[in-house]
Amino acid sequence: MFSKSLNLDTASRVWDVFCRDGEEFLFKTAIGILRLHRDALLQMEFIHAAQFLTKLPADVTDGEKLFRNIADLTMLSRGNRRWKDVLSLLQQNRADSSPT
Repeated sequence: MFSKSLNLDTASRVWDVFCRDGEEFLFKTAIGILRLHRDALLQMEFIHAAQFLTKLPADVTDGEKLFRNIADLTMLSRGNRRWKDVLSLLQQNRADSSPT
């Protein structure tokens, strides 16, 4: 994920943090990219937005700016639970409901 749309340095950092923090970081990265380019994306037709997101121009893939934007995100679910708490609850429910 993100290896085609981001430059190599930024994509490598994304993968490093993903390996450390898990899948929540991939969601944060996607939201961070959308937030960074919100104004431009809202002006585009769907096909142009899809093309833009598939391969972001080199001049708009500032890794530092993206990571600052990601750091500002707090992912909460309904009921104000943190994403990792919801994920662990789902995994626990799955384990409890599986036949042993």
